[in-house]
Amino acid sequence: MAGEYRGHVLAQQADLPAVSVRDQPSPPVHRAQDISPKNVSTSSSVHWFSASLPDEHPCLLTGITFVSGDIVACDNENKTLKRFDINGKFLEELFLHDPCGICTLPNSSEVAVTEPDIKQITVCSLDASLEISFELKTKKKYECVSSYQDKYVAGCCELGSASVDFIDGNGTVLRSILGNVDGKLIFRNPSAIACLPSGDLLISDPGSCALVCVSQNNNTKFKIEPGGRPSGVCSDLNGGIYMAQYDSNLVLRLSSGGNIEGVVVDEKFKLTSPLAMTYDLNQLAITEETPSDRILILKLPSKPTKDADQGMSLTNLRVSTL
Repeated sequence: MAGEYRGHVLAQQADLPAVSVRDQPSPPVHRAQDISPKNVSTSSSVHWFSASLPDEHPCLLTGITFVSGDIVACDNENKTLKRFDINGKFLEELFLHDPCGICTLPNSSEVAVTEPDIKQITVCSLDASLEISFELKTKKKYECVSSYQDKYVAGCCELGSASVDFIDGNGTVLRSILGNVDGKLIFRNPSAIACLPSGDLLISDPGSCALVCVSQNNNTKFKIEPGGRPSGVCSDLNGGIYMAQYDSNLVLRLSSGGNIEGVVVDEKFKLTSPLAMTYDLNQLAITEETPSDRILILKLPSKPTKDADQGMSLTNLRVSTL
């Protein structure tokens, strides 16, 4: 049964100054001509399902995550969170103002959802049924969200104000990684964020056609330029990276150092304009751009192979809220 939107709002506290980036060396850049990917692994199970419900507009599935074995997707066009089991059976939905990005919170059955149009991060519980736990007002329009330890990590794509911010449970911005600092462009349009076990951040930036890895002290560690626009990105506990390419309809696997290791999803999957992606328990879930309502579930081999390590996605890393 669909839940109802509730209006309780927590106060926003003042932002703290951003950490500056000074005199950092140029990061290694891996360009398209350096990439000759091979197939990484063969899936043991592949299936598609439709997220479209009767009497709806075509879906716009801007975010997706695994929660307790189920799948929760943000349908921005129909303003709902939708919950499905792993086989694609629809379970329930919750109406929100502007659901966009999503991540699962740790040690719980809760998700954090960005709602940029109303400058809010909404935390929803899936304990009994899908319902709102609380709302956190923000000063910026955040589109994508992940988390690191006990903090939300959210990306703002506003023109001239691109940033990735660390936010505590009270809404305070603890620090910011700015898209352009000291005249150096780090990123332009953060569309997806994932955290590596080291604490480094992966920022998918279709605006500059790059995937950027930024350290905890805001140094750019490497930059991938795949010759197209990256979209969804996620990581396993071993530091392996999965990057969707919107233009080429591929999903690549990279090492934690940014080296292209190979292709996980190629043209045989008939994936079209991949948008959001998440990884958990050896499974990838991938959405497509409108007008597609499809979600691809790809189960990879459970045992590591020579070309691919398996693990749990840090896109689904959870955060304890106060």
